[in-house]
Amino acid sequence: MVSEKLRRVVNLDRIGRRIPLSPNLLTLASGLVAWGGVPLVLIYGFPPWLFILVSGLLDGLDGAVARGRGVVSRGGAFLDSFLDRYSDAAYLAYFWGRVDPLVIYVALVGTYAISYARCRGEALGVEVRGVGFMERGERVAYLFLVAVAASAFPLLVSPLLYLYTALVSAAALYRGFAVFRRLSFK
Repeated sequence: MVSEKLRRVVNLDRIGRRIPLSPNLLTLASGLVAWGGVPLVLIYGFPPWLFILVSGLLDGLDGAVARGRGVVSRGGAFLDSFLDRYSDAAYLAYFWGRVDPLVIYVALVGTYAISYARCRGEALGVEVRGVGFMERGERVAYLFLVAVAASAFPLLVSPLLYLYTALVSAAALYRGFAVFRRLSFK
């Protein structure tokens, strides 16, 4: 939802046309930044928002470059979605030690279930884009804001991650039931 609204305001495809890098290279760079940030955040205390921001921007640019340069491919779309799941895990790993590990685990399950419901639903012929809330862009934006808040107000991290976990869990269940309903009446 967030990325669709942003795409209407800013013509990212036109910007993407001017970037002389392969969309797949940007996808790989996004994943490397996300995972490269894990030890830097956990061991050396780098701010997690920096890695979420750079990784998220690279992730947003890969599709814009592909569309803008007319090189959209199913392989690129798969690579992007596949590496997004790894980045999702990295973003949550940044908060390891700041909240109960069970919260991170349940948040990761909810995050993956949202994506899985879309993937499986679409494989079964159900249009799932825009169904529910806490899609990829919203999740990245939320975790970015948590990371920024953590810099100024460390005590907010735990309650904000509990809320994130509740939101992604509710969103996954909502999307799962929406797909089920649509399949049951086909």
